[in-house]
Amino acid sequence: MSLRTLLVPVTGREDHQAVVETALMLAKKFNSHLTALHVRPDPRSAIPFIGEGLTAEVVQDLCEAAEREGKTRAATAQAGFDALVAEYEIAAGDGTDAGGSASYEWEECIGFPADRLGRHARLADLTIVPKPAESRRSDSGEILHEVLYRSGRPLLMAPRKLPASVASNILVAWNGRAECARSIAAALPLMANAGNVTLLTVGKEREGRPSLDALKHYLDCHGIETKLLRADDGGRSISRVVLETAAREGADTLVMGAYSHHRWREMVLGGVTRHVIGQAEIPVFMSH
Repeated sequence: MSLRTLLVPVTGREDHQAVVETALMLAKKFNSHLTALHVRPDPRSAIPFIGEGLTAEVVQDLCEAAEREGKTRAATAQAGFDALVAEYEIAAGDGTDAGGSASYEWEECIGFPADRLGRHARLADLTIVPKPAESRRSDSGEILHEVLYRSGRPLLMAPRKLPASVASNILVAWNGRAECARSIAAALPLMANAGNVTLLTVGKEREGRPSLDALKHYLDCHGIETKLLRADDGGRSISRVVLETAAREGADTLVMGAYSHHRWREMVLGGVTRHVIGQAEIPVFMSH
């Protein structure tokens, strides 16, 4: 089992550095090929919608100024990324040489970051995305949801603070649903190389769904040793029990399914996924 191709958005923003470094840690750990994607805004988006009265010359000036600004930001982002790559001692490449070392490539495109990343993620084994910011002006929330819903592939949500390690001590939150099963299947390369894997279920197991013991047997067949935990919620939310267990077990990565219900319903009514996304301080591996 391998994790050959990784994708990470590179914005150049200081608060996204932990995302890039988490991706570099994974690339180094699994000898993966990492694509760093920087999305520049379309210069035409600088043209006001109420553009009546603007001359062709003014419109051209606006577009050219926006293009210059976009290229400047891209150059700054790439310079920051190059510095991190040098620090992690990862060489440039195209990923086709499976010679046992990590590699990277830089790619730029024009468009909306969430849309472009969601499309590019379709051919990545794993996409590392930022934890959504609280600010409504940030597009990090849309990036996460676009990758979840449009790529058909898993993602790893990186915390805002760089973790000391990733995928060494994994906690799997199991509820027997399809979303969780897909996450576990996609996370097999992570679990196969982890030092510890703990399987957790909270509350009474639902009849008709695969049990925690059945999950353990499935992972046994893949040669992955696991420890089982069954926890009562004690009147607490499932998300709180999961995160408390992760902290108690010293987990550095959480694997879980994402949005058993429609995400808009969970945003209104609450839900495990929404609460974990908001509160987790460790990387979270998810698939929908």
